[in-house]
Amino acid sequence: MRIKEERKKQRKKQRKIRSIIAAILSLALTMSSLIGCGQKKEGESALPTQQKGRYVEKELTLPKEWTGSEIRQIMRVDDCLHLVLQSNEEGSTRVQEFKLSEDGSFVEVTKEWLKNLLFPYEPYGKLKLLQDKEGEQYLYACYAEEGEDFYKGHLWRSQGSQAVDITPEKWKVEDEQYGFYDYPNDITVTDMGTLVSYSFLAMDTISTEDGSLISSVAPDTFYGEWIASQGGMLYQYTMNDMGEVDALEIRSCNQGAVADSIPFSQEKSSCVCFEVLEDGAVIAADGDGFFRCEAGDTNWKKIVNGAETSFAFNNMWCKQITALSDGSFYGLFGGESGTRLMEYRYDPEAVIEIVEALTVYTVMESSLLQQAAALYHKEHPEVMIEIQTAFSKMESYTAEPDYNQIYQELNTALMSDNGPDILVLDGLPMESYAEKGLLVDIDELVTPLEENASLLANITGCYRTENGTRYAVPLQFGLMFAIGRDLTEKEVTSLDSLAKTLSEKTESFMGPQTVEELVDKFYPLFTEEVVQDKQLNREALTVRLEQLKKIADNCGILEKREKDSRCYNVWDIASRCKLAFYETDGFNNAMFPISAANLVKGSYTCLEGAFYPKLEVGISSKSEHQERAKDFLVFALSEAVQGFDYYEGFPANTAALSVLAGKDRTDIEACTTIEIGEGMQQEFIIESFSVEDANYLVEMCKSVSVRAKKDAQIRQVLIETLPGYLAGSKSLEETLDSIEGGLKMYLAE
Repeated sequence: MRIKEERKKQRKKQRKIRSIIAAILSLALTMSSLIGCGQKKEGESALPTQQKGRYVEKELTLPKEWTGSEIRQIMRVDDCLHLVLQSNEEGSTRVQEFKLSEDGSFVEVTKEWLKNLLFPYEPYGKLKLLQDKEGEQYLYACYAEEGEDFYKGHLWRSQGSQAVDITPEKWKVEDEQYGFYDYPNDITVTDMGTLVSYSFLAMDTISTEDGSLISSVAPDTFYGEWIASQGGMLYQYTMNDMGEVDALEIRSCNQGAVADSIPFSQEKSSCVCFEVLEDGAVIAADGDGFFRCEAGDTNWKKIVNGAETSFAFNNMWCKQITALSDGSFYGLFGGESGTRLMEYRYDPEAVIEIVEALTVYTVMESSLLQQAAALYHKEHPEVMIEIQTAFSKMESYTAEPDYNQIYQELNTALMSDNGPDILVLDGLPMESYAEKGLLVDIDELVTPLEENASLLANITGCYRTENGTRYAVPLQFGLMFAIGRDLTEKEVTSLDSLAKTLSEKTESFMGPQTVEELVDKFYPLFTEEVVQDKQLNREALTVRLEQLKKIADNCGILEKREKDSRCYNVWDIASRCKLAFYETDGFNNAMFPISAANLVKGSYTCLEGAFYPKLEVGISSKSEHQERAKDFLVFALSEAVQGFDYYEGFPANTAALSVLAGKDRTDIEACTTIEIGEGMQQEFIIESFSVEDANYLVEMCKSVSVRAKKDAQIRQVLIETLPGYLAGSKSLEETLDSIEGGLKMYLAE
């Protein structure tokens, strides 16, 4: 793929920090996720019904002259809110400090030493201003120097009107094992007159006088990036193997043994921020709300409902919080709309009156659902939407839901009139619920939206039955991409064309597959075709099995996968294989497979004209809030909710599809390496796709019409019955009989 000249300089800077991605990718992903384990913090109550007196969120207006600069930090200084501003001046960075005055204006309080300090501008590195109890200041900045490929940490201290470089020597030495410099993820100044920094490799105590290393301790657990000091103690959160925040550890500033540990958990997948007050109390803030834990205690008391804050929105993320002694809080947020500064103050006269509460049940956690609930509550403060989730995003990475158990428990709840108002039916027997009369016909809601082109009728229309009823509609969908090297789009458009093409090839295009791997790739594309009205369509299944046989013959079938072996995927498209498949969940997610196809000058297309439905939503007929549930469903299908890329699917809303297709994605480009054969690697840029590619994606989304369907029972029967047929030891008729026999009882239910 050709790289546009006007973006080469930008990418050169990006590569400096991204060149270490391969070494710390798993850590970085874990750090950015901060997914909770689903336990409620002690003191959290049920949804409020009526409450007088509450914290109110207010956005502070930032000075217009700050346009083009970035707020990098908020902090408490002498019990006042201070902001650290970074601006670019002819290739160099200038740092300014501002104070929020009582009249709401921002007054510059930058000290002379900081005014005189300039260093190379880098938008990606960490920047932090510190001030000790004596009023001395320190600045930590992480950036790559001219001619350097890797980032380094840099540290200065104030000395009158001058900045003195006290960068520790260990930060200047390239790590032999990992190939980059050990720069801190965070740093704090202690009451003991020292600095303490934390990196993935060490927690260091540093002299404030000359930056010399006083002591160094290897981390004994996996810590988060945040570290703070108060009252002679260090505070830092820890994370478990799942990447979940699980505790806040407190130890002495001389890095002695842990003195205390405060358990912590999250209900929702969201960023989490901490702040330590002067009295040792700790404030935590995330999507669940603001919580306070008193010094010496281990219980978190909820003081602000997360639904009433910007933490509830998935298109915003909190970078940092701070708190003042008057009980006010401040949150610095980033997002597509830019940086925003929020203030939280207690108003004894403010009233929350929840007159209606809806419950949405979903097996898998969803960012879009959380965003829809937050936006709906903002427009309708009297209505609270509670999302009940069986599986968090992090849990889904390591385990599979037991849908049989989930179905039984949910069915019991629905039959007892104590079930949710809205159901996300992904993985659940939608037809069974409809037959039992447990779902509301929503056709009257969806049809007008299709007729006025608000929705993609090719997607939502698949849910309309022959008698005109419709019991569910997907909010999002995915596409199965076939990425081919030395293959044209027409050759990989359908299973039929793919089978014919591969049957004429002498080399394996996909690499060896197990039966399970082959089934998982293709069976969802024909599930609804071969099982109709609870009957097996042998004729349709015959065609599909013959296609699978031709594909299997080209691949070669493994009886089982060796321990250290894996199925080839898109990462192998430039070396080990010439055909790979990728379930693509949205425009941002499409950057990777399209970049891979362009890298090998290959093709990509949507296989079998099929889409993978996401968030198939239905309304319970037992709900006492059906009209409100219908209104929420229409809202969830609107551009206001669907106009963000959640990395979970393409939007079913037509306008949102166009908006997302035209979005500038240069800020999320990435640079890594990919193997090209014979042990050699080359640079691989995962970049924003062209206008032509964007239009092609939109065309795909508007043309797919086959609903891919995953069915655990059908999948299992195919895996058990196909080995003999694919190996040539079992006839097609024998295989059909075995499949029909294996599904007989299942289809009769």
